[in-house]
This record gives sequence, structure tokens and C-alpha cells, in this order.
Amino acid sequence: MPLIKALFKNVPALVLLIGAVVLLQNHAMNWWMQYDQATGWLWSLVIEAGAIWLWSAKNGLRNGIAVFATALALIAPLYDLAEPVLDQQRSAEQATTTLPQRTQAARERIASLEASLAMYNANSQTRAGWYELIANTQQQLTQARDNLARLQNESVTAAPAALSLYLPLAMQMLALCILQCLVVLTTRTLFSHSKPNTAAPAAGDVSAAGSGADSHPKSLRHSEKPAKPCAAKTRLRAAA
Repeated sequence: MPLIKALFKNVPALVLLIGAVVLLQNHAMNWWMQYDQATGWLWSLVIEAGAIWLWSAKNGLRNGIAVFATALALIAPLYDLAEPVLDQQRSAEQATTTLPQRTQAARERIASLEASLAMYNANSQTRAGWYELIANTQQQLTQARDNLARLQNESVTAAPAALSLYLPLAMQMLALCILQCLVVLTTRTLFSHSKPNTAAPAAGDVSAAGSGADSHPKSLRHSEKPAKPCAAKTRLRAAA
């Protein structure tokens, strides 16, 4: 019964440990497999399992190594989570910087196609065989005008605020840090051993033990008394 109670007592910690490891590995494996497609998932699992094993030991050296293993296990999911957001921000900044140049290039492209189309139409009035070239130029001109309209809409659209971009990222990164803390705390809870019972004996036991120890010497003292009166009576009888 005590064993069953101890197991049920550790069930919440075990569930939290498994859930936290699964969520962390979901991001960590993606990062490791970017650099090692074959064994990236194994790198991630071994580092996390090693950190758990090191935290389970009651040893200062192993716990010190566990700090570095935990930091290494946490860096991968944090980087995997932040990388897409940072790439998106860099792309948006680059697009904003190059927008005037791209808009000017689109306008020059439209002007060039319009001039070519006017020349083709003029030539088609005197000679045949310009229809395919005119149709191709008109298609390119339509695409160039659509591209210019998209660039103009892009200049009107406001860039996302920094708060709306970085606040969700900060919340998710904080959640990963909390999950890693849960891994450490639940590991320490599951692998902690109860101390041996060193309670002092009851007062009644001490007195009983003392009385039992004193009873034997008393009986020995009574039994070992010399028979001095008997020897004196024998000497008086001999003198009479």
C-alpha cells in the first residue's frame, strides 16, 4: 500500500514531465534536423535525456553539468521558434527598403512595352505577320501593370507593429522556458529519495531498557554476598 500511494503521488509530476519533453522536442528536433537530416532527432533526444539523467543525481558535479545540458537543450527550440518570425521581419524590412526602386523599374517596364506595342501596331498596318508579336506584348504589358498596382498597394499597406509581431513570440519563448523548468523540477521530484527514519526511541522504551539492565546486577549482587555470619558461628562452636 505505501508503494502504491507513492506511485499515485508521483503521477502528476510524471505527466508534466512527459508533456513538457514532447512539446520541447517538437521544436528541438526541427532545428537539429536542419543540420543533420539523418541523426538530428537522435541528437535532440540524447541531449534532453542526458539532462534529465544528470538532474536526477544528487551530485554537485553532475548537477553543474546538467545546467549546461539544459541550456543546450533549450537553445534549439527557442531558435526554431524565433527563426521564422525574424526571417519574416528581415524580408519585410528589405521589401520596404527596395520598394521605390522596384516601383520605378515597373514604370519603366510599362513605358518600354507601350512604346514597343505602338511600333508593332504601326508596322502591322503596312505589313502582315505582326499579330503574334502584338498579342505577346499586350500580355506582358498587362502583367507589368498588375505588378505596378501591387507595388502601389504595398506602399499604402502599413507595416505590422512591433508589438503585434514580437509579443506572441515573447510569450511562446517564455512558455518554452517554463516547460524546461518543469522538466528540471519534475525530474528532481521523481528521483528524490526519502531519508531514513532516524527518530529517537520512545521514553517508555528507554526506561524499560534501563530497568531491565539494572535488574540483573541487583540479583547478581544478592547472590554474590559472602557468608560471613556462618563462618563466625563455626569458630565460636570450635572454641567452646
